[in-house]
Amino acid sequence: MIQVLEINREAPQPERLAAAKAVLLDGGLVIVPTETVYGIACDPAVPGAMERLIAAKGRDGDKPIARLAADGEQVKAASKHWNSGLDALAANWWPGPLTIVLETSNGWTGYRVPDHAVAIELAKLCGRTLALTSANLSGEPETKTAQEAIASVEADLVLDSGPSAEKAIPSTVIKVNQNKIECLREGRVPFSEIEQVFKHQGTKDSK
Repeated sequence: MIQVLEINREAPQPERLAAAKAVLLDGGLVIVPTETVYGIACDPAVPGAMERLIAAKGRDGDKPIARLAADGEQVKAASKHWNSGLDALAANWWPGPLTIVLETSNGWTGYRVPDHAVAIELAKLCGRTLALTSANLSGEPETKTAQEAIASVEADLVLDSGPSAEKAIPSTVIKVNQNKIECLREGRVPFSEIEQVFKHQGTKDSK
């Protein structure tokens, strides 16, 4: 039976975050609130966890799953080609509803730093990025409450901080390949704004 823990949105209780971490370290799945929609997470470093997440989502295993990061520095450390344009994007929209797909040593990977204390503190506590995708079956509507997420996907534990947003608008997803930027999915943040900020900063390498 799924375990539901109510958690404070602004000041998450450490013991409830610790319970979620324990589930993740055991290869389990945790439903996590963000400022856009509810997500479902696993620790990709644990053998078998990603397979469980893909099965719960009901999606093609070849489709990539983004990573939940505690801050931009975790992402910068993983990126092969970080530049001043990415610094500007991180400064403007992290934490926030922006997913950036970057080239890493493990291939192209999307990263997100949600503007939600529960998600950020969980990633901090785990000490590494977590795999995170929206808590709904592939092709079904995104979920904005813990109850909707529970009804949509199977998980081991739920962190319930109340409704995530009035409208379940997912993050905007972009891909940055050195000097080039493209929109993979229009979401909460208009791509035109993102593109303007990125290009205004130029492409001077900072890593």
